[in-house]
Amino acid sequence: MIIVAEGPTAVGKSHYVGNLPSSQLVGETPGHVRPHDAADSDEASRFWVRCNEERWAEALGREGDQGRAVCDTDPLKLHFAWTLARASLYPTADEFVRQLRTTRSAIGRKTLGIADLVACVILPEAVLRQQRMRDFSRRRRNFEVHVLLAEPLREWYAALDSVDPGRVVWQWPDDSFRDDRRERYDLDLFDTWMSRLPSL
Repeated sequence: MIIVAEGPTAVGKSHYVGNLPSSQLVGETPGHVRPHDAADSDEASRFWVRCNEERWAEALGREGDQGRAVCDTDPLKLHFAWTLARASLYPTADEFVRQLRTTRSAIGRKTLGIADLVACVILPEAVLRQQRMRDFSRRRRNFEVHVLLAEPLREWYAALDSVDPGRVVWQWPDDSFRDDRRERYDLDLFDTWMSRLPSL
């Protein structure tokens, strides 16, 4: 089973995954990883999808070894481009569409997939700010941007939940949840999910 821990910065993802066996964990893409400066939009889209494919491959490997993989943020990170556009920040809707095409192709090749369970926790802005102030271990330089992305992120996963109920939970799962495998590479499901998103 592949599980994703998702939510805005300071929501508690690191705390949640930190209490799980390290052998099951798939970390985030390091913050310094970027496409080269001369990359155009198409090249940048391919770069990010390749990063996502690498994390998905790692999740499959950990699942094969441990029976379960838990990803700190979604390997299918198409939501980042969409939430930025939804919040009227960079990138544009056209750039999201470019990444959408590349992502869809990767799902069709089964080099990227939809996790079996997404735990998406969205807390009120005031709570996020309090938790940020209490955490002296991280600078969270992009905190203000991520606060703006919280509601679009909820919309993103609410659309998936409407298509495939039970695939998304809105709290950190405990040991009582069942390990259920779901269809990961269903392009019809993916297309329907994308069609349920609010317009940009």
